[in-house]
Amino acid sequence: MNKHTVFVAGKRFVLLSDDKESYVQKLASEVSAAINKIIEENPTLDRRSSAILCALDYADDKYKAMGKSKSISDKAQPIIAQADKQSKQIKELKDQLSQRDRMIDNNNEELKKLRAAEKDRSDEIKRLEDELKAVKAELEEAQNTLDEITKPEEALHIPEPKKYEKAEKKRNQVDKTEDDDMDSNQLFSLFD
Repeated sequence: MNKHTVFVAGKRFVLLSDDKESYVQKLASEVSAAINKIIEENPTLDRRSSAILCALDYADDKYKAMGKSKSISDKAQPIIAQADKQSKQIKELKDQLSQRDRMIDNNNEELKKLRAAEKDRSDEIKRLEDELKAVKAELEEAQNTLDEITKPEEALHIPEPKKYEKAEKKRNQVDKTEDDDMDSNQLFSLFD
């Protein structure tokens, strides 16, 4: 503790305090000014009575300030409780946002993978289309080669069937019949 020498209403006091010198001097100056004001307003009062009235004023101010402080504190309690509740809600919302951010990050990673797979599939489709074009070109070339191989060099002329006159047809039929009879006769002669 530190010793502080102060003057209040012209009287010297030595105070022990942990507070700074400037703070203690400020208090002493304020009390001295309050006592001097009471003396000016009531010239018939002595210093002691003026000091007592000053102490009563300070005590009154203290209790009024304490009452205001308690009233403010009472009014502040629901506000503090509401603030605590909102703080918890904010924390829950932050947790939800954090969880959604993680989900978004996971979805973005999955989307990157899907896009890479889609690109791979597109590349594979392009490769297969190119391969199909090459196969079609080979097939067309083979078809052209086949067409060239099977293409007749000269057009074949197939004569039309000969038209016989009616008499010739009859004779042919007759000849055929006689020949048939001869064959049958020969067969019979073999068995006789």
